[in-house]
Amino acid sequence: MFNNRRSKEQGFTLVEILIMLVLVGVLLTIVTLDYSGAKARSRNDIRISAIKSLQDYVEKFYSQNTYYPSLADMNNPSWLATNLKNVNASMYADPSWTASNKACTKNNQPILLSKSVPGCYGYDPTNNGASCEADDTSCSDYTLTATLEDHQGIYTLRQLD
Repeated sequence: MFNNRRSKEQGFTLVEILIMLVLVGVLLTIVTLDYSGAKARSRNDIRISAIKSLQDYVEKFYSQNTYYPSLADMNNPSWLATNLKNVNASMYADPSWTASNKACTKNNQPILLSKSVPGCYGYDPTNNGASCEADDTSCSDYTLTATLEDHQGIYTLRQLD
């Protein structure tokens, strides 16, 4: 009788095991969600940093030339090599960009669009709100944009005043 009572106290009951499994499942779900959120925040930080970096180069160009580059200029590798030596197409690569993203890819390199879409940065130069592509030395304004993940919206930078 003493032996029988002891064997009942040594193991876990089915209810206890199920409770532990549920707790472990909840903890794993929380850790997984937090990890994926951290990865999205990291990619968003990269996007914001890239847009700020592009703004620095565009503003430096403006300070030397008194106009902003057109979208065509910003997507022209030879123009970039001559006028914005430190800018290249790889800086236009959103962290989620791939060469198969036809929306913002030319010659297997990322390009800027007039408005950002997921995976692509946007650069929209204007002359007082009107297009300046026909006269690319008349661009007086611009908007740089990046689409952020996790419903964070669009990160936008405009010309410095």
